[in-house]
Amino acid sequence: MGNELQLSNRQKTFFGVLVCLIIPLSGMSTDIYLPSLPAIAQHFQTGKSLSQVTVTSFVLALALSQLIAGPVSDAMGRKILILTALFVQFLAIVAIIYSPTIQWMIGLRFLQGLGAAFMMVPVRAINMDVLSGHALKKQLNYNTISFAIGPIIAPFIGGYLQHHFGWQSNFYFLLIYIIIVSGLVLLFYRETLSFRHSFSIRHLWKNYDIILRNFYFLLLGIFLGTLWGYVAIFNITAPFLVQTVLQRSAITYGHIALLMGVALFLGNIINRLSFYMDKKIKIQGALWSISLLTLIMLILSGRGHLSLTLLTIPTFFIIFFSGIIIPILMGEAMIFFPELAASANACFFTLIWLTFSLFTYLATWIKIHSLFPLAMAYLCINLFCLIAYYGFIR
Repeated sequence: MGNELQLSNRQKTFFGVLVCLIIPLSGMSTDIYLPSLPAIAQHFQTGKSLSQVTVTSFVLALALSQLIAGPVSDAMGRKILILTALFVQFLAIVAIIYSPTIQWMIGLRFLQGLGAAFMMVPVRAINMDVLSGHALKKQLNYNTISFAIGPIIAPFIGGYLQHHFGWQSNFYFLLIYIIIVSGLVLLFYRETLSFRHSFSIRHLWKNYDIILRNFYFLLLGIFLGTLWGYVAIFNITAPFLVQTVLQRSAITYGHIALLMGVALFLGNIINRLSFYMDKKIKIQGALWSISLLTLIMLILSGRGHLSLTLLTIPTFFIIFFSGIIIPILMGEAMIFFPELAASANACFFTLIWLTFSLFTYLATWIKIHSLFPLAMAYLCINLFCLIAYYGFIR
């Protein structure tokens, strides 16, 4: 398809760089303001739970929109949908900054999530429009790295912004980022979709009906979403544990969140370096290592221990071992339904994001007075993963 478009290597390289610049935006939109959750709760004079639901509403919209964003992109084209989605996010963020109540902010975050989903799907599709074979695989690796960078550095930046300028500054940062990438898309990106397809709800539902009848595929999606639950629960509870209970700064939380992003990234790297090692051994070793870590954290927190060290070290390695498992099972899921690859991909990531959003919501019910409730939540996730893996997946 790249040949049909008659793109030069320079244009293909530029489009690849543009994709890598836009992809981190969804992760940054989720994580950059996490250090500000206590400040948001204080600003709106509400409990912690409602400020935490602002994360849930964004992720829920991101999950549900994946199901239709692909077909809409194939019908409308990439450029118009990307620009429209960026504009929707821009308007939502401006309104968030001036939200009169926390309920308004929750609704506007849902709108921002819709915009993020309808941006991400066509942006990822640009790669398939202009590249193929080895060049496509190489670009997808760059995309994976760029996607990981967003959640890794966003709370680190957000901690400093919150400390020096307040919670609204995180959203001003996103506005500036959106303006920059919108300008690049508007001025330098040319439409890469060669053939537009008509949008058919009947055809879409038929594909999803076939996919959702596969129990193993569904279980893999829920299992991986549950592994992401460690990250979800940490993201929702840790800002309050660090800043409210332990009386540390937003900058301190930002540094800890940066470590968690590094842990996930390192787990992915270790999995790649041990490519020829038996997959079952890696998965089982990682699951039982997580079990040991959760038990240690549970016992120590149950005895009243409360410190940054006890929060950070076990969580770091729990997320690290999760990072080993996730790419293995994600690779297995991607071999299903080769004739329905796009629909299967959308459905699979919807399952993951829906499960992730569920954990962000459940985390709002965790009482944040010690590490024990967090350790119990980790243990419940671990027990589900062990039962699911040994009972069905293995």
